[in-house]
Amino acid sequence: MTMRTALAVLVLLLAAPARAEQRDVTFPAADGFALQGTFYPAPKGGPGVLLLHQCNADRRSYDQLAVMLNNAGYNVLSFDFRGFGGSRGGQYTEFASQRERIVGQMPGDVDGALKFLTAQNTVIARALGVVGGSCGVNQAIQASRRHPDIRTLVLLSGGTNADGEAHIKASRQIPIFGVASEEDGNAPASIRKIVGLSAHPDSRVQMLKNAGHAAEMLARQEDLGADIVIWFRANLPVAGYGLPPALR
Repeated sequence: MTMRTALAVLVLLLAAPARAEQRDVTFPAADGFALQGTFYPAPKGGPGVLLLHQCNADRRSYDQLAVMLNNAGYNVLSFDFRGFGGSRGGQYTEFASQRERIVGQMPGDVDGALKFLTAQNTVIARALGVVGGSCGVNQAIQASRRHPDIRTLVLLSGGTNADGEAHIKASRQIPIFGVASEEDGNAPASIRKIVGLSAHPDSRVQMLKNAGHAAEMLARQEDLGADIVIWFRANLPVAGYGLPPALR
């Protein structure tokens, strides 16, 4: 993205209303479990961005980023994985004691969220992006294995397994923006490894200092939200903003 384009995006964000249109939603996971989320529609239509939270938070950790992305022209869906936030119920009530069971259901939760997102009439269903934080990093990468309409990934402070690494290495068409804070345990090495496996020429790493873990970095590093919006405008353009004809 050119400096002129980056400045234009920042001006757009600064000029946009502080609050985007949003509505709380309920939709089924792949097994029918009811998940709670917040959907931010793009009135003029555009790509869809799914936000996957870390395992020590819930969807509210992305509230500000969701508004910024929506103001930039994206349909945005944040949701609570089962066992978190508003998606607690039945046998899924508390992550710490049910970790293995809940993590095993996360792919189905993501698939349900993508099904809901792509069913919205303002969403260009063939132009999707995913943001994943911490445990959501692997879920974002695995989702891109299952859903070829995911065109780009933003990964915050997390890693993936061997299958995820093989997918990244083989997926030259998927640009990846990886972010971590230098002091955050294994997160910097994990993010560097993932981005290093990417064959896409535009994939890049951004290392921060004393910025915390995953979505915490959005609050501690004021420019990070804008950097993510600029990334999406370059790699998942909104309708009328250079979107390839095949994706319109």
